[in-house]
Amino acid sequence: MTVSTCLSALRIPFKALLVSLFAIPLLHAQSAKEVSDILHTLSPQSQKIVERMASFGDLPGNEWRYHVGDLQHGEDPTLDDSGWPTAKPRSKASNEAIWYRRLIEVPKTLNGYDLTGARIWFQFRANANGPVPEIVYFNGRRVAMGDDLEPIILFDQARPGDKVLVAVKLPQTVGAKTFVSVSTHIDFAKGRPNPSDLRLEFLSTAALLPSLSKQPAQDMATLEQSIATVDLAALDANNQQKFDSSMDAARQKLETLKPLLQQATFHLTGNSHIDAAWLWPASETVDVVKRTFSTALQLMNEYPDYTYTQSAAAYNQWMATKYPAINDEIKKRIKEGRWEIVGGMWVEPDLNMPDGESQVRSLLVGKRWLKKEYGVDVRIGWNPDSFGYNWQLPQIYKRSGMDYFVTQKMTWNDTNQLPFKLFWWQSPDGSKVLTYFPQGYGNNNLNPVRLSADLAKARERAPGMEEMMDLYGVGDHGGGPTRAVLDEGNHWAKDGMIVPKMEFGTAQNYFSSVEKELSSNSPVWNYASIAKGYKPPAAEAGKISIPTWDSEMYLEFHRGVFTTQAQHKRNMRESEEETLNAEKYASLAWLRGKAYPDDQLTDAWKTITFNDFHDLAAGSGIGVIYKEAQAEFDKVRLETDAISSNSLHALASNINTKAAGDVPVLIFNPLAWSRSGLVTVNVQLPSASSNGISLLDEHNKVVPTKVLSSDEKTGAYKLLVQADDVPSLGYKVLHAVAGEKPFKSDLKVSGTTMENDLLRVEVDPKTGCITSLYDKQARFESLAKGACGNQLQTFHDLPARYDAWNIDPGTLDHMIPIDKVDSVDVIEKGPMRAAIRVTRTWQSSKFVQEIELSAHSDMVDVVNDIDWHETHVLLKAAFPLAASGPMATYEIPYGTIERPTTRNNSWEKAQFEVPALRWADLGDSQRGFSLINEAKYGYDAEGNTLRLTLLRSPTSPDPDADRGHQHFSYALYPHAGNWKQALSERHGYEYNYKLRAQQVVPHTGSLPLEHSYIAVAPENVVLTAVKKAEDKNGLIFRVYEWAGKQSDVTFTVPPGATSATETNLMEKATGSPLAISGDKVTAHINPYEILTVRIDYPNPSK
Repeated sequence: MTVSTCLSALRIPFKALLVSLFAIPLLHAQSAKEVSDILHTLSPQSQKIVERMASFGDLPGNEWRYHVGDLQHGEDPTLDDSGWPTAKPRSKASNEAIWYRRLIEVPKTLNGYDLTGARIWFQFRANANGPVPEIVYFNGRRVAMGDDLEPIILFDQARPGDKVLVAVKLPQTVGAKTFVSVSTHIDFAKGRPNPSDLRLEFLSTAALLPSLSKQPAQDMATLEQSIATVDLAALDANNQQKFDSSMDAARQKLETLKPLLQQATFHLTGNSHIDAAWLWPASETVDVVKRTFSTALQLMNEYPDYTYTQSAAAYNQWMATKYPAINDEIKKRIKEGRWEIVGGMWVEPDLNMPDGESQVRSLLVGKRWLKKEYGVDVRIGWNPDSFGYNWQLPQIYKRSGMDYFVTQKMTWNDTNQLPFKLFWWQSPDGSKVLTYFPQGYGNNNLNPVRLSADLAKARERAPGMEEMMDLYGVGDHGGGPTRAVLDEGNHWAKDGMIVPKMEFGTAQNYFSSVEKELSSNSPVWNYASIAKGYKPPAAEAGKISIPTWDSEMYLEFHRGVFTTQAQHKRNMRESEEETLNAEKYASLAWLRGKAYPDDQLTDAWKTITFNDFHDLAAGSGIGVIYKEAQAEFDKVRLETDAISSNSLHALASNINTKAAGDVPVLIFNPLAWSRSGLVTVNVQLPSASSNGISLLDEHNKVVPTKVLSSDEKTGAYKLLVQADDVPSLGYKVLHAVAGEKPFKSDLKVSGTTMENDLLRVEVDPKTGCITSLYDKQARFESLAKGACGNQLQTFHDLPARYDAWNIDPGTLDHMIPIDKVDSVDVIEKGPMRAAIRVTRTWQSSKFVQEIELSAHSDMVDVVNDIDWHETHVLLKAAFPLAASGPMATYEIPYGTIERPTTRNNSWEKAQFEVPALRWADLGDSQRGFSLINEAKYGYDAEGNTLRLTLLRSPTSPDPDADRGHQHFSYALYPHAGNWKQALSERHGYEYNYKLRAQQVVPHTGSLPLEHSYIAVAPENVVLTAVKKAEDKNGLIFRVYEWAGKQSDVTFTVPPGATSATETNLMEKATGSPLAISGDKVTAHINPYEILTVRIDYPNPSK
């Protein structure tokens, strides 16, 4: 077919087509299911009338011709496209460039309705895991280009027979595209009653009336009478005037129900979800933020009631530094109460994988920057798109001065739905935040039917709820609210409309309004209780009855994000640890007079927390963003390593290192308890020795040492050292001497069996399986009889959608073991360490695992070097255990959580892949097994088998994700008693927070060869941070209680402290002064509490 129609046939200026800035149409969009559900509450006759009225709103014709691949002039009206195939909305397309074309003609009537004088708009929507840029042509002329385009005028004053050839070009994209929808919306001629408005008023009333009315039968009868007044027969007789009169009469009847409907209020909160880096690099996001913020500010000039809500402090910092004029305008709007800052965090991070300290620092740097720049103290947590939320988040928020939380992501669950809208979310310590689930974060319409249906459902879950917040605005790649959606909101907010009240406003306005109406009765629910059936809270007159949720919020969907892009996850973990260690060392050095590197450490946390952004952390972005992140992490490592090294040298300057000998070696423990472990150190002997090297302690006792590499000509050695009993947050000094000196060892190797005085490990020489892991002290076998421990298991991992994100239900039901080995070799026999190397080849990949047992160690280390070249394969390490129970325990930020090992209901079945930080544990009350990792986050436990997820291999959006060399380790910790008695929490920290060793200069000093600067007791409390206070001369100490015990925490601190007080996580004093007795400060801690104490040092030593 060829078409040639003059642009003048449109009878509107071309400039109006190109810009389309004003008089943008209403966006009457509601789901077909919503409409169907509402229609079924009406009589068949009313259904027929309302359905007929729906046919007036859009021109018919969904079939579009399309061509895959670019064309030089695909927009040309004379182009013959008759041979092109056709496509309909929701059809899939490749990632190549594609053209769509269709001739659109104004009919004589639309299902009987005369369109003469109507304005008709056009909007095309496509998606490719995000917005797709579009170039739109009318009759061969380009009228618009960009992504998330607003509607464009197609016919200004329509006449039957008017025609336009529409062509849309979509460029090549990273992922496959979806042709989402086409709208040719009709604004009816002025002077005639609007059938679309009346239809939506009918549907909105039908959706909400039964919930609001005290006499629903009578009020529904009034609605039915109103609908019946619409005279379709007049329309069929082409009596347009009579039909219009019947609509006027119908509205008069409907008007009697308006007071009831307006008991309800919709708070309309404009926002834009902006992904810091995803299918585009962060450098592009700067421009996205600029355009989004500029648009929001411009719209504020045009719409006096419009407010805008935005999270992510980093975006505001970009504007302040790069576009100060925009930032000045934002400040003005903040003072007016029209620009709302929410979130408080540096960006919107993943909230399962970053450690608790990373989450706190995101708030600390974010809230402090926002307070300094704008005078705003953020109170609303805002993370609508992260992939699940850890159980301690309410406590983190509450102790950061925040009272509310907003997310919509839980509605993405693939199996069950949390039946909440407005509710209390509670942490294990009892901290609560008022939490709200909006219907999406980027609604691009303010349709009263959608809103009314949402409120009706919310009232079932929260009796008495009459106010609802709706988030609107284009998101992901920015954009924010459009004129179209603001016009729609203003249209429905007019006094004459028969819908609930609609008000533009901030999220704080909504929370402030509803929290005054909350009932004190709030029944507590968790996953175990909700699986038995949910019951809404009892209604209370004049109050909103809401439940309390007392667990994590596990997302039953994007389960692969705990594993994809393994190197980024390692960078996250290691940068957290290195920066926290640097803070500790720098804090101690500050007490000795060395300047504290505030700016460098703050910048490090900004980098770390930016790269905790949910799509970055999840591994769901394009490849380039991980290359950029790698460079940023490398910079953090260099800076924090320099801070640590310089600080430790400053501390060493006060130690009498000369007493240790001519070559002193300082070993520092960053944890707040005494511990032993292996550590590597580079040592330079003053003169070369052909007899090797040894390390001695202060009593000249030989310290177990292994030379990893050496250069006898220069006297340079790299050593592996077994350092025992290094004091808590302290050091011991060893010294190096020439000559290799013998030392005793408890290690024995016989065949492929290794043992020390605590453990015996047997490896099958034919399969490479660990067939026995025997605890010699407790006298029990950890592995199930006849089982293959450390079995590498593979799974076909091709999700139906969201490749990088998802592990689909059923994926783990079909396991293929890697059960053949190339070789099993003993490569070390002691005296410090024994090791067995297992080499395997499978498909296109090679696996080298070194199973290591060190002298006196209660853990077995599995060191992995994998050359990974699979596609859509998932890899796990499995451990069938001799002891198990109905629950496995997993470490989460600042604590632990139990999850079922059974699959007895849909909630348990949905949690087949779960997140954890450093360890997970399975066992019974007598014995157990902790599986500890250094850079992994995905686990599962079913029956008696505990598994760690090692690697994935998706192809979209990064076709090379995780391919290539992978190096990582995990540890096996069999133990007597439960995980609390076995101190699995401490073991996880010790495996991740390594001892640090460095050669120092021999000199005299006031400190001994072994010393603890800081200690914390009792053992059920972990010290996570020591840092200089932000605003005072003092140190911040942060601990958390992990065993569920009321305790008194004793801090043993350096001398010179003058006062101490509890603070919140933002370092604001919250309690009475704490007593100081000598070098001891004591504070009470509740079960599972995060406790922060500031200890003042007004005159640090010079």
